Amino acid sequence: MSARPTPAELQSLTEQAVALARAAGAEVADACAEGSRAFTVRVHGGGIESLKQSGTLGIGVRAIVGGAVGFASGTDTSREGLADLAARAVALARFATPDEARGAPTPAEAGESPADDLDLFDPAAADLDVERKIAMALELERIALAHDARVTRSAGSAVSSAQGTFAIANSHGLARAWQGTSVSAWVVALAEDGVKQQTGVHGMARRHLADLPTMESIAREAARRAVARVGARTVPTARVPVVMHPDIAASWLAEMYDAMTADALVQKRSWLEGREGTLVASNLVNIVDDGRLVRGLGSSPYDGEGVPTRRNVLVDAGVFRGFAHDHYHARRLGTRSTGNGSRGFASTPGIGYHNLCIARGATPVSELIARIDRGFYYDDSGSFGFNPVTGDYSFQAQGMWIEKGERVHPVDGVTVAGNSLQMLRDIVAVGDDLEWRGAVASPSLSISEMTVSGS
Repeated sequence: MSARPTPAELQSLTEQAVALARAAGAEVADACAEGSRAFTVRVHGGGIESLKQSGTLGIGVRAIVGGAVGFASGTDTSREGLADLAARAVALARFATPDEARGAPTPAEAGESPADDLDLFDPAAADLDVERKIAMALELERIALAHDARVTRSAGSAVSSAQGTFAIANSHGLARAWQGTSVSAWVVALAEDGVKQQTGVHGMARRHLADLPTMESIAREAARRAVARVGARTVPTARVPVVMHPDIAASWLAEMYDAMTADALVQKRSWLEGREGTLVASNLVNIVDDGRLVRGLGSSPYDGEGVPTRRNVLVDAGVFRGFAHDHYHARRLGTRSTGNGSRGFASTPGIGYHNLCIARGATPVSELIARIDRGFYYDDSGSFGFNPVTGDYSFQAQGMWIEKGERVHPVDGVTVAGNSLQMLRDIVAVGDDLEWRGAVASPSLSISEMTVSGS
């Protein structure tokens, strides 16, 4: 096996493992293999804090016997190692509890993938040399510190690059493999106001090096965020309108996603149970999980079970359209997979998102704020309490107080609370500032009323 395994090499590995599992007694078998390499440079105080290189090559074998599942994974990819994993998976299956919904998708069930090229692999990102990563990280910290005299130091900066290859094969003859790259950069700026230290964090990740914003833009945004919080104070407890910054809205969306999965539905822990086809949000709200976003960080031609990915609309003009499924939950509920099977070589399949977002709206952020007579612009959060079963939301928060359509002073020492279902219904405007910084994104959101608990 090469130092950087190709998709074809990993696919061959999974096919061998499946054949060995079948020979050991599996009625149905699948195998998942991953190969990855990553390198991260961390800088602090103008010098290199750490250089970290990591690499993984592993394979997991799942065997199904009489509807019962056994699973084993490891990093020995020799034929002897694969045979051992296959035998162990079959042996474990013989002691497991049967479930007739367990299985693996056939080629007919999976279907053919669309022919579009998702452009997930960038040679420039894969081959980004260490010296350039060091220079980029040093530049991030230097520019952040030079932005404003109140930015007195940093908590560090980092630049990372990674390359990964994934393959899946099963005993029905389904075999898929693909690869991708990523590169990311972030910095933490610290500003002083004579009383306390304020933090500004900003970063970005992309599939292609050429798509990564300049180090100057990332550093200046981190510094701007830190300086904007100088002089922050608490406010009296009130029920007021809240404008969520895209980072906050995206984090909330990631928390909500579990309730949109068939796993949560089956386990009776989704606050969206029984609401399919009904209005659960403002008609301004559209929630989409797009596995086929070109150059998307969460994109892949197939999901973790080999089913082609697709664009799934979860909420359409406020109406909840349905739950995300992997193959198991689709069989259990008598439907088809939505291409949301999520899996690594050391785990069995589950349900996960690809590129999850609240779709772009039409309102400029300045107008969202200008419409508010008295309220809170919520742009950073601390410790949290999100209840995935009820959707209850309560986070320590920082941001800016709004008076007569203007941001008048920074705020901290408050908690923002509400219930996700009511918050979705109370969205009165959606910003036009959607930007993908990771695999989850949202524009700014204006919510008519939430509880801001302060002094």
